[in-house]
Amino acid sequence: MSLNKKAYIVPHTHWDREWYFSTEESQVLLVFTMQQILEQLEQDEGMPCFVLDGQSVMLEDYLSVVPEDTARVTELVKRGKLLVGPWYTQTDQCVVHGESQLRNLFWGCRDAKRFGAVMKVGYVPDSFGQSEQLPQLLQHFDIDKCVFWRGIWEGITENTEFIWRAPNGSKVTTAVLEFGYSAFQGMKPIDCHLDGIDQKMTERFWPGERENFLFMGGHDQKPWQSETVAAIHNANDERQYSYQLCSFEDYFSVATDKPLAVVESEMLYGKYSRIHRGIYSTRYDIKKLNSNVENLIVNQLEPLLTVANSLGMKYPYGLMEKNWKQLMQSHAHDSIGGCNTDSVNRQVLARIQAVRENAERLKDITLKQLADASTKGLEGEFVLAFNPLPYQRDAMVELDLVLPTRQFVLHDGDDLVDVHSIDCQLVDINAIVQDPTTLGDERFKSWYRHHIIASLHALPACGYRSLMVERLADKEADIDGNAESARDQNQLQMIQNEYLTVNVDTEGKVSLTNTVSGEHWEDLLTLVDGGDDGDNYDFSEPYKDYQVVLQASPNDIKVSQGELRSAIRISYQVNLPNNLQERADKLCTTEQTAVMELSLEKGSDQIEIQIHLDNQVDDHRLQLHVNGNFLGQETIADQPIGLIRRGNDEQALSVWQEQEWTSCPVAIYPMQSVVAGETEQGGIAILTDGIREYQQYHESIAITLFRAVGYVGKPELKYRPGRLSGLPDASPDSQLKQPLSFRLALYPFKGKAMEAGLCYRAKHWLTAPLTLHNGIVQRFMIAPPLFEAPECFSLMVFDHPELAVSAIKTTEDDTNAVIFRLLNSGMQPTELGDLPSGWQVEIANGMEQSIGKATSSSMVPPQGLIALRMCKTRSK
Repeated sequence: MSLNKKAYIVPHTHWDREWYFSTEESQVLLVFTMQQILEQLEQDEGMPCFVLDGQSVMLEDYLSVVPEDTARVTELVKRGKLLVGPWYTQTDQCVVHGESQLRNLFWGCRDAKRFGAVMKVGYVPDSFGQSEQLPQLLQHFDIDKCVFWRGIWEGITENTEFIWRAPNGSKVTTAVLEFGYSAFQGMKPIDCHLDGIDQKMTERFWPGERENFLFMGGHDQKPWQSETVAAIHNANDERQYSYQLCSFEDYFSVATDKPLAVVESEMLYGKYSRIHRGIYSTRYDIKKLNSNVENLIVNQLEPLLTVANSLGMKYPYGLMEKNWKQLMQSHAHDSIGGCNTDSVNRQVLARIQAVRENAERLKDITLKQLADASTKGLEGEFVLAFNPLPYQRDAMVELDLVLPTRQFVLHDGDDLVDVHSIDCQLVDINAIVQDPTTLGDERFKSWYRHHIIASLHALPACGYRSLMVERLADKEADIDGNAESARDQNQLQMIQNEYLTVNVDTEGKVSLTNTVSGEHWEDLLTLVDGGDDGDNYDFSEPYKDYQVVLQASPNDIKVSQGELRSAIRISYQVNLPNNLQERADKLCTTEQTAVMELSLEKGSDQIEIQIHLDNQVDDHRLQLHVNGNFLGQETIADQPIGLIRRGNDEQALSVWQEQEWTSCPVAIYPMQSVVAGETEQGGIAILTDGIREYQQYHESIAITLFRAVGYVGKPELKYRPGRLSGLPDASPDSQLKQPLSFRLALYPFKGKAMEAGLCYRAKHWLTAPLTLHNGIVQRFMIAPPLFEAPECFSLMVFDHPELAVSAIKTTEDDTNAVIFRLLNSGMQPTELGDLPSGWQVEIANGMEQSIGKATSSSMVPPQGLIALRMCKTRSK
């Protein structure tokens, strides 16, 4: 045995802003901890540095209440003693949107730079799994080193140091925290720590012999022990091994002085550390709300603000920074994972809701400003329709109109708009208008809220157009105007359009035919309810499970036919076990209702699915199985950047019990918004809106709609033996005894999934056009716009079906520049092609800085991300 072993110890603290304690409690502890750390760094020259957990929010939290320490902090950061960033918060990598992770690095690096320096190491000590695309994400910010703990095992690589390569070719030199982030823990006698380090270097987990070992010196919310420096100095004289307090850079300089293996993989395996794949579906209510807000900000609000800014409306930098940071404070691995106490989860939910309210009002007021500016001087009543995507599109748009007539028509220039009425309700105008006296005598009329579908054509690319509303007297038209009323069609039980035919039999079994390709699927969709003996961290199949397949009767199936949209509504009445004991005894005592609606829009090549229920039972999981006659045991799903192909982890599943893994590598996986299986002719892609988990079965892909559990942590689970994770606190809120709704779509495609444009389609599906009826009902009165706008406007045109839009936003350093981020989800490099005309286009990094000129022949690598910085060219 070699005695030349050396322990490299990086001083740090791991800082959860919230978990079983609130952010307010955490901040109090942070004040005392930071003051001790600053004093130690200033007074002890033997203390080389201190890592603030890789997240700049710690300084933001501290200096918000101790601003007088700003100069001290700045001095220590500049000297390299206090290491800050590159993250804003320690973000989850699996269920948080890719753009949110990019903004997390942006604000973390930007804030750290304000104090003098960024720690250029992608440090992720406790994230529950690492994305395959983390190297690309880091390299987008010129970060070429990475340190992480969870998710790896020898089936990926036998080395704890390696070159980690993303699918686009981005590489980062990586070190695994073999012994976790608390191997040299605080608040014990130093000799105990050193004994523990000696034992770990002697009896290490990983195979192979080596001399240099990386240890983290610290633990959760623990202060630094001031006697450590002297104790390390003495240990080097008295013990058989060597010890050095150091930075990550110091360790990389010695641990990577020889050729390293290249690794390409995501890290989702729980051999040495629990990975908690169950968090993808824990607290669906939190994840759905977060997804809604991410979609609102990224897919709608930022393009809208960018267009308004280009026309003269001041860009609201302060509001957007506040919204992003407040949202990212809920993106830490515990926070968005939902594996917290109920009181903390309520705070997470409230924080995301606060961002939603702010962003919604900002959206509405911006639409109102655009609507007023673009119709100034025109007579009539208008609806503004805004398209956030950079290509012209047709769309079926749902919108509300409040009018003093039951009849109306919409004009799009010289054309009448096809309209389908969903609902028309009498409203009290005095209760919804801020000042009804402004209506004059019209306030005494009967007013109606019309909820409609409008078929809009050729909406401008990243721009808007207005529709004119013409009110009709009731006697001028039938009661339904030009809307096609829904009709009960029980005898048909079929809907179809130009592309697809959907049939439902008398038991509620769904079949689908692609009328273009001829491909047919029987018994396509199945709702399956099973037990969940897990906790907020992990799903665990009960030792005695009893699964119930939801079924319908002929009277529970209703069909409505419309010119623009047709639907089949399936109502399920089922008895379920009320708890795990009833499930073990195969007793079903609780009545549960659920409704699934399948709809087809005119001209659409995909099925829309809505599922609604009011959850009445405990400790269970509801999955929607898609039985697609899929080939092999592989799925293709989206991840924070691009797509990933996954197998069924057969190798890991065959050894996990024998090797005593911390948890079973059950085939439960994360997704962003699409997962697909391939068939002989093509395949089926399942699009999801806020649902982040799927499970791979031999015969189907199952989308986990939600799971309901009652504890933060439980011991001795079937899929996670041994100690509990977290705390044994009851978590009744996590049973989700509340109304729940789910939105999905099915898209049958041709060819290979990787070449089917799935990321492009998901972005299109999730990015609905925005509308504003610029009538009498506005939540707030605002001043007239201070800018002028044309009646119709398009900011830019770019339509490349192989490149999906990731973001369109105004740059943070220049109101005249736009960041246009694109990703290539295919398997071949792709040229940018024709760039938006009238723009000077350059390639940018994650900090939105230009790094080179872009041309039509600039290449986007497979599964690669590219950012374009664009400025309007000036006319001569």
